[in-house]
Amino acid sequence: MKFSNLTLSAVLLCASQLAATGVMAHGGATGIVKDRMDAMSGMAKAMKQMAVVVRGKQEFSPQPFIDGGTVISKHSAMMLEMFPDGSIKGSSEALPLIWRQWDEFSAINDQVGVSAGLLTAMALDNADKRALTKQFVAVSKGCKACHKDYRKKK
Repeated sequence: MKFSNLTLSAVLLCASQLAATGVMAHGGATGIVKDRMDAMSGMAKAMKQMAVVVRGKQEFSPQPFIDGGTVISKHSAMMLEMFPDGSIKGSSEALPLIWRQWDEFSAINDQVGVSAGLLTAMALDNADKRALTKQFVAVSKGCKACHKDYRKKK
């Protein structure tokens, strides 16, 4: 499967915006809200590091995909615990819709974790850049789906 420059550009723009907004959004956050913002920032950083390779701005190596997939898988595994009821106070970017659509929110989170785990496994198995790029895009689609519906608009 070939990816258009438009698709890759959209993925990279999303990753860079996540990384940039994550840093600014932490102002005033405390407790579980800060913890999940930190986790999201870690995921955004991982996506950005992989995007550099996908875009050809860094020599291809499976290592960024191993590292990035691992970070995203680990954060996804604990993400649902970081959204207890009522944790939208302060500088939280979470929308109340998360708790009204918990099953859908959980399913997206689980799919991101599975996709990231597969990305890590593929990279560990020395998959080529094309295959890793395809799986990277699958991970990014999950991130985008969650942010589209469950995060405050910028």
